[in-house]
Amino acid sequence: MSQALRRNPSGGGPDDAELVRAAQGGDAPAFTEIVRRYQHSVHRVAWALTRNDGDADDVAQETFVRAWRALGRFRVGEPLYPWLARIATNLAFSMFRSRKRRPETPLEPLLEAGRQWGVEDDPAERVAAGERSQHLQRAFAELKPEHQTILALRVVEEQSYEAIAETLGVPIGTVMSRLSRARAELKTRLAARTGEGT
Repeated sequence: MSQALRRNPSGGGPDDAELVRAAQGGDAPAFTEIVRRYQHSVHRVAWALTRNDGDADDVAQETFVRAWRALGRFRVGEPLYPWLARIATNLAFSMFRSRKRRPETPLEPLLEAGRQWGVEDDPAERVAAGERSQHLQRAFAELKPEHQTILALRVVEEQSYEAIAETLGVPIGTVMSRLSRARAELKTRLAARTGEGT
């Protein structure tokens, strides 16, 4: 058993810094534990951007391959998840550029007001909700990739401003202004499609 995985003074297992340090020294089981801890979170980010199980699987797998190769440059003690999420985000957008298509993401929670358009018992309500979701999907697809990413991380993944800043490698002020612009643009584009006010 690896040295990092044997350390367990509190029964909770080694912390991330211990695992990273051990993995940087070539301890493969320590890196396997990092993968185990973060594979679900990384896959969620990948799926939030791709909305495709196959693509999300590919992005998540490649994220950990890239992380293993770059682990020597990772600063021990820094938060691990934002670094992994940044790799996944960059890989997803590389995939989109190579395919000349835009990312997809769960759209229903993206608008602050009226973000839950649940299915009602009334069939007319159900149809209206479906049409609005289609309008939202098309409006979202017209956004810049950076706006799609910020909305996916904040609204879908519910990351804090600090975590998003670390994930994207930008200041918190940039996150806040970009998010504000992305929401405003999405509402404007949706209103243009539906004829509703913002």
